[in-house]
Amino acid sequence: MPFGKSFNIVLEDASESENDGFVLLNRTAANTDEDDRLIAVDASASEAKPTYLTEQANGDSPYAKEKVIATNSGWVFTPGNANSGNDNKAAQPEVLVCSRNLQKSIDVPTPTHITLGSTTDKTAFFPDGDTFTGVASSTLGDVTAYIYFNEPIHVTGTPQLQLKQASALGSTFGTTMDFNSSVSVLSEGIMAFSLPASTDTRTSNVTNNTLGINSDDAISLNSGTIEKLVADDKIKMESGATALDDTDDAESFITLDGTDSSSRDLGAFMTVDNGTGMAADLTLTADADATMTVS
Repeated sequence: MPFGKSFNIVLEDASESENDGFVLLNRTAANTDEDDRLIAVDASASEAKPTYLTEQANGDSPYAKEKVIATNSGWVFTPGNANSGNDNKAAQPEVLVCSRNLQKSIDVPTPTHITLGSTTDKTAFFPDGDTFTGVASSTLGDVTAYIYFNEPIHVTGTPQLQLKQASALGSTFGTTMDFNSSVSVLSEGIMAFSLPASTDTRTSNVTNNTLGINSDDAISLNSGTIEKLVADDKIKMESGATALDDTDDAESFITLDGTDSSSRDLGAFMTVDNGTGMAADLTLTADADATMTVS
C-alpha cells in the first residue's frame, strides 16, 4: 500500500478543547487509547518504493526493487548487497528515502515481487533466465519461489503456494509448494516456498516445458498466518512506586522502587516486544509473471 497516499489520524481525548485536526475519542470506548493512530489508505494505488529503482531487474542487478523494504527509518536496501559495497548481512541497512515510522504507516505487508530459483540461488530461473533440468525424483527445494513483501513479516504454520505450468501458466502443476523457513529471510520480507522432494519435473511431466507463478496468484494460509511485524517499543524507567495509570503523570513511564536491588538502573530503557499486527495481503502484486523453462 502507498505511503505517499496514506496518512495518520491521531486520536485525542474527547475532553480536549482545542480539537481542530483531531478525531475525538470517547475514552470509555474499548480497545482504543489516546494517541493511538488510525491509518487511512488509498487502496487503489500500488506500493510506492523509490521509482528510480529497476523493476523485475536481472538478478545480478544491485538496484532491483525486490531488495528494498520499508522500515521505520524509511525505504532501505536490505544489507549485504553489492550496491552498498558491503557484503555483511548484519550491516546497518542503507536508507534510500528517509520517512519516519514508514513501516507503521503503510498499512499491511504486501507481496510485490517474485523470483524463482533453488535453495542456494534465489534468482537462477527468474529473472536470471537459466534453464532448469528436470529430474524424475527431485530433492527438496530444487525449485523454490521467493515472494518479496514490502516490509518484514512474521509467519506461523505452513502456508502454501501453487506452482503453475503451461505457456500462459494457465494450469496447475501437480504438487503444492510449502513454506520453507530455512531459506526464508522474514526480517527482509522474503518468504520462500519449495517444491517437495521426489517430485517428477521431467519435460514429460511439465506442460509446454514451462513452470512458474502468476503475478496475481495468492498464497494459501493453510491454517497458518502471515502478519505485520510490529517494531519494539522502548519504555523509560523512573523512580518511585506509582502504578502506571491515568491518575498522575506516569502514563509514559513504568515506575520502579529504587530500593529493589534486582531492578534495572533508573533512567534505563526496557524494550517491550509488541509482537505482530495486521494480517498481510495474500494476493501477489508483481508486475509480471515469473516463468522458467524446463529441459
